[in-house]
Amino acid sequence: MAESGSRFQWVLRLARFWCILALVIVGLAVAVTVAQGVLTVREGVELKPLLWQLLALLGEVVIGVFVVVIYGLIDTFVANERAVETVADRVRRLESVNEALLEATRRLADLEQMSDAAKGLLYRDRELEAMHERLHEYIIRQDDARAEAFLAEVQERLGYCEQVEHMRKELIAARETTIEQKVDSALERIGKIIEAKDWARAMRQARRLMDLLPTNPKVAALPQIIRNARTQHKRELLQQYGEAVRTSDIDRSIELIRDLDKCLTPQEGAALRESARGVFRAKMANLGVQFSLRVTEEQWDEAIAIGQQIMQDYPNSRMAQEVREKMDALKSLAAAKRAQS
Repeated sequence: MAESGSRFQWVLRLARFWCILALVIVGLAVAVTVAQGVLTVREGVELKPLLWQLLALLGEVVIGVFVVVIYGLIDTFVANERAVETVADRVRRLESVNEALLEATRRLADLEQMSDAAKGLLYRDRELEAMHERLHEYIIRQDDARAEAFLAEVQERLGYCEQVEHMRKELIAARETTIEQKVDSALERIGKIIEAKDWARAMRQARRLMDLLPTNPKVAALPQIIRNARTQHKRELLQQYGEAVRTSDIDRSIELIRDLDKCLTPQEGAALRESARGVFRAKMANLGVQFSLRVTEEQWDEAIAIGQQIMQDYPNSRMAQEVREKMDALKSLAAAKRAQS
């Protein structure tokens, strides 16, 4: 990725070129002036031409110093701009993290007010997923006694009678299969997780299977299979993103950026950051145009909806601040229009 100050790098390169060119010219001028002074001294002519040559030499040196100072100032400006952009980027990240923490806190507060039954409904799928993972672990180990005890405990504590009955049938069927068939069944489940692009869960299941069967070649190959699938998926997303950017499909570009964020490493994400900023700036500009058009056409409800999207997606931007200042007036106008209807 280009550095944050890369938008001014061309200024620095241009300044460096002119600085070198100017210093070469000044160097040549100094050489010529010195040569003329030496000739003047040897010829023994009047002192006045020699004084003029010394003044010219001094002026050339001053120009050379001035050129170097100007280049230094430009270099400092670019370096400062880069540092400011870096700090601003970190501040934006901290603000995003802070917003995520606030949202998580709100969710925790809402969750705390829920009844146990409501919490159970909310996390039912996760609980069932965890139970299936534990059951399959016992199946691979061929530990029927602990599997039966586990199912009995689940039925007693959670009351998932239908799900427990299904898992009990699965356990009975697994007793009649070989270990190789059990491994193939586990690999098939992990394959479905890979197809769902749930890389963390797939790798977690693979590691658990490797702990149970460390010498099985099929199991040992799982991490590489997952990495290859993730790399291929990442490559496809990057190709689609490049095409979306090329065709100026901003909405699709943002959707792909969010998908890429789940599978890119920090280094890969840094390489995409400048491009992503351009996409989000273009999206914000489009929203700004739509907002202005709705206001001009007195479509107050639509303007409010777009304004809320701007404030939600770009809360720290100047545009969001301007929209925020107009929101009360827009709501009043929308209410008045509805009252007239």
